[in-house]
Amino acid sequence: MFRIFTRNLVWCLLALALALGASTAASCAPLPSYTFDFYGSPLPAAQAYTVETVIDAFSLGIGSLREPRDLAVSKSGEIFVADTGNNRILRLDSSFKLIQVIDGFTAEGVWHSFSSPVSLYVTERDRLYIADRDNARLVELTTAGNFVRIIGPPQTDLKGVLPEDFNYRPFKVAVDQGGRIYVLADGIYEGLIEFDVDGNFRGYLGAPLVRPTILERFWAQIATREQRSRMALFLPTEYSAVDLDERGFLYVTEHNQIRRLNPSGTDVLRRNGFFEPIGDVPAAEEYTLSETIRASSFVDIVARENGLYSVLDRQRGRVFTYESEGHLLYVFGGLGTTRDTLRVPAALDVLGDKILVADRGGGRILVFGPTLYGQLIHAAIDHYQKGDYDRSAELWAEVLEHNFNLDMAYTGIGTALLRQDRFGEAMSNFRLGNNRPQYSTAFGLYRREVMAQSFGKVMAGLFALALAIVVWVRLRPRLQSAQPLGEETGEVAAARFVPVRRPQSFWTSLAYAKHVIFHPFDGFWDLKHEKRGTMGAALAILGMVALTYVVMRQYTGFIFNPRDLSQLNVVVEVISVLVPFFLWAVVNWALTTLMDGKGTLKDIIIATGYALAPFVLVNLPLTVISNYLTLQEGTFYYFTGIIGALWTAGLVFIGTMTIHDYDTGKNFWTCLLTIVGIGIVLFLGLLFVNVLNVVAGFVSSLYAELVLRL
Repeated sequence: MFRIFTRNLVWCLLALALALGASTAASCAPLPSYTFDFYGSPLPAAQAYTVETVIDAFSLGIGSLREPRDLAVSKSGEIFVADTGNNRILRLDSSFKLIQVIDGFTAEGVWHSFSSPVSLYVTERDRLYIADRDNARLVELTTAGNFVRIIGPPQTDLKGVLPEDFNYRPFKVAVDQGGRIYVLADGIYEGLIEFDVDGNFRGYLGAPLVRPTILERFWAQIATREQRSRMALFLPTEYSAVDLDERGFLYVTEHNQIRRLNPSGTDVLRRNGFFEPIGDVPAAEEYTLSETIRASSFVDIVARENGLYSVLDRQRGRVFTYESEGHLLYVFGGLGTTRDTLRVPAALDVLGDKILVADRGGGRILVFGPTLYGQLIHAAIDHYQKGDYDRSAELWAEVLEHNFNLDMAYTGIGTALLRQDRFGEAMSNFRLGNNRPQYSTAFGLYRREVMAQSFGKVMAGLFALALAIVVWVRLRPRLQSAQPLGEETGEVAAARFVPVRRPQSFWTSLAYAKHVIFHPFDGFWDLKHEKRGTMGAALAILGMVALTYVVMRQYTGFIFNPRDLSQLNVVVEVISVLVPFFLWAVVNWALTTLMDGKGTLKDIIIATGYALAPFVLVNLPLTVISNYLTLQEGTFYYFTGIIGALWTAGLVFIGTMTIHDYDTGKNFWTCLLTIVGIGIVLFLGLLFVNVLNVVAGFVSSLYAELVLRL
């Protein structure tokens, strides 16, 4: 609760500061930074990067910088900028000083100029590749601008490989260490165009997946042939960016999706974070300043050292950085017209620990440098990759001093502690970081360690329990045989099915639930005709079901409980049990009254209440056991829960069939119609509440108008 209160307080202060300083400090106030927690809520975060300098026409001493579409950084630190609007390439040194303007090249004595150079890539062999889009070619130069070769459009003798009337317009290029060239081109949905080291077309790699919606699939199935011919084809989305990491894996982006392709084109990207690396999380309904979050749209990606990668979002001008497992580390940047914001983000690359972003709309390059917070994150990951786990944990602890909302920091500390066999401490940090998979790993090792230390005590306890069971089994028949004739326990008497002519006591009728759940046909018959059940016992079982549901929500083991316990409302949880129960009873009674049902409303409530007993018997022990299971043992947890749910549903079905004297088919349709009826009642109820809200709003507005005018 303290963490949530502090988070909200920080956001309020941040919003107030932005509002007060908007008129005087708009040009220097940084945009709010954030990360997402396990539940998809945006959390305030420290600034990881800030703008250090701006590269524009004035700083370079050239006439203009028009629509820079891409940039690339060489191994020696030189920067190449695609000044697309001026059809030239700018070569800068690591201090951002202009070295050379490459506006063309000479090949075989003929001068060639560029036409919309939109993409650049520099290899480790100091070769500069240029996607000269409107000239439908790739140009390979040295980093000094000397001509090497031209690679034209892909050519093949195989029919159907290339689209008919194919207009080759390359817009992204990347080259691996072996000299293979990968190109993205307009109108190509098959993935990356691959050229070999000699520039020969080799085919496609890593085609994007087709993702038609369920509704589109449904209409495609029921549509006629003529209708299908008029439907839009299920075409995949084109890739929007490509880059290569130090191991030769291809990073590609598609709308807000990221894929990491191995040489065979298989996606091997790790997605172990709270959410897939998709930029802004659509599940979060509101942004920090009450701005609705829209899905990101990535325009560029860059692979960095230690498995990090950063992507540029065109939708909001943000740069999202993830580590190798897919955890979001930090977000910075934004759209705007101030010095530190982007108008139309186009591309990004890295120079050491700096990130360069091309602003196509502003005609400039923004150079972002890491803050101390960003440097600590990078250093913690670097030390962990080198095996220095102690130092890594220390650095993550320093990160938390700047941003206690960063769940990745807790995970980093937990991972370092896990490597040092400090399992209990690792569990605590994984829990703070909401990292259930690694918590499960640490818990499994911790449990094994405790069991090894307490093996003698555990075995002694199990032996004592087994001995007690054996003694009880042997003594019980003697105790029962010694009981005087004519004196029977309530359980034995109930088992003989002697017709009951007097009302049952509460405890006797409650105990009869045991017979009902194991002998449902006889049990439900006796509930109705022999009056062995009471309304009080049925409602007591319902109360235990509600209590069990609350206990499950609150006390299920951390590994199997993804709920936000700080938002748990006991009243709401109880209502979520009681309302469906009584809706089932009332709607079922209303339907069966019209369908010759023999059961009364009281019979339905009693039968349904008794049918819910397995929910309590299964889930209460299961909730306790869940605290001692690992994620790998979750099959037992989920299987047992499913068994309990099916057992309960089967008893409800049999109970409904018995009290109404229906056959199986009629009872099935009655239950199905009851569920539909519940949906209709809920819809009408919500509609009625909405109408009341509208009427209340109208009356309130009318009253305000009358008061203000009179």
